[in-house]
Amino acid sequence: MERIRLIAMDMDGTLLGEQKGVIPPANAEALRRAAGLGVHLALVSGRLPDDMGFYALDAGLPAHILALNGSVAVREPLGEVTKAAWIPEAAAREIRRLIEELGLRFTVSSVHETAFSEPPADMETARRSQGTFLDRPGGRCRLWTDGTMVDPLLARASKFSVITPEAEKLLLLRERIEARVPEAEVTSSWYDNVEILPRGVNKGSALTELAASLGIPMPQVMAIGDQTNDIPMIQAAGFGVAMGNAAPAVAAAARYHTGRNTENGVAQAVERLVLTEQTPIN
Repeated sequence: MERIRLIAMDMDGTLLGEQKGVIPPANAEALRRAAGLGVHLALVSGRLPDDMGFYALDAGLPAHILALNGSVAVREPLGEVTKAAWIPEAAAREIRRLIEELGLRFTVSSVHETAFSEPPADMETARRSQGTFLDRPGGRCRLWTDGTMVDPLLARASKFSVITPEAEKLLLLRERIEARVPEAEVTSSWYDNVEILPRGVNKGSALTELAASLGIPMPQVMAIGDQTNDIPMIQAAGFGVAMGNAAPAVAAAARYHTGRNTENGVAQAVERLVLTEQTPIN
């Protein structure tokens, strides 16, 4: 069996458990032990990079950060941005038009910033939906909630996100963007959302680029996730792992399976595939 030299993991529903604002101690300990053996770590999420970075810093993890579903890459927590991919401005404006045509609200994000299309009715819930450490000193996260910053961000949009319980509208939005905006691609991180990224940008492409920069072949990479936006990196990695709480399509795409995020499934996978010589999880 290939030796694993890079572990990439989604955050919400994967690395994170029920306790807010912290990586579960069992997961953190297993990952620190792996790092001590020379294994590289990467957090891969739709969150803003510094929001992710604070999780890694608090847990003592020397992790690479692949943020906004792979649109933004940061060498280390709160470190230098090494990549930022944007949707072309004309395409971003068409995406905005298609979203508004369906009467939906949205957010648009670029590197360290997220803007709401209009003021949210429940500000606290809206803020929690965008991250945990938005106002923490030392971070660069900025959240604009009054709708005024959407237009400026369309010139450098890395991700649109639409959250709504109206499943039919989400499906229609996905179909229209896929048909009319070839410069973008659509994914989802939960049953009630659609996320729109630059064409060719996803968690799998970002992980492949990171592994290449580290000189690590993909058969020596492990990727762990739970939602459909994790499928590209699970398929790209030699060791694709689905959480016990993963969506059915994710479980089908993975070669290995581990426990739920509330059961420290990341620690279980790292223990079995990286830290010991036991039979791989199946």
